[in-house]
Amino acid sequence: YRAPYIPGITVLIPHYGETIILAKQELFDLGSGNEKRRSHVRCNWFKLPVRETVPLIDWLRARYSDEYRAFTNRMTGRGDWPGENHWKDFNDEQWDKICVWASMRMQTLWRTVAGMMLYYPALEAHYAVQRMPNSSLGQEGIWNPRDCFTCIISMQVYTQFDKTKLMHTNKMFDKFPDSLKVAYID
Repeated sequence: YRAPYIPGITVLIPHYGETIILAKQELFDLGSGNEKRRSHVRCNWFKLPVRETVPLIDWLRARYSDEYRAFTNRMTGRGDWPGENHWKDFNDEQWDKICVWASMRMQTLWRTVAGMMLYYPALEAHYAVQRMPNSSLGQEGIWNPRDCFTCIISMQVYTQFDKTKLMHTNKMFDKFPDSLKVAYID
């Protein structure tokens, strides 16, 4: 389709009680039940049982080591980031960034919405390349991707959200373009 004559696209994401963004307590608290257990270690020809429990963030850091290294290098380059990765040395703002990073690697609503919202910059790029400059709709500032793209999250228990879930929902509105909407039954 030639921009701006793109048919409408609406994405509906159902949400009931899934995690929106992982919290520090879910990632680091050893008593929360969110730890990863290694049940066996391979030793030559047999398995040895192991009862080691690690925080979820340590498991994520080990599982996505290259991505975590790139993340910490990016954060160190921006300043105010501890050189060592001792979890207790991070402040609340740094933990917020770590929680978003971890949420993008787990099954969370944040990850789903982030993936679907990639349509928005793709439509912007499509418009920039294919717009007709001599058309009135081809002028700068006339067309917006939200004219044809909407991402709706059906939050079935939105009215019962606690303070943290409301904060996470508002964080999604701040992070993603205004074509993100929430539908709920009052």
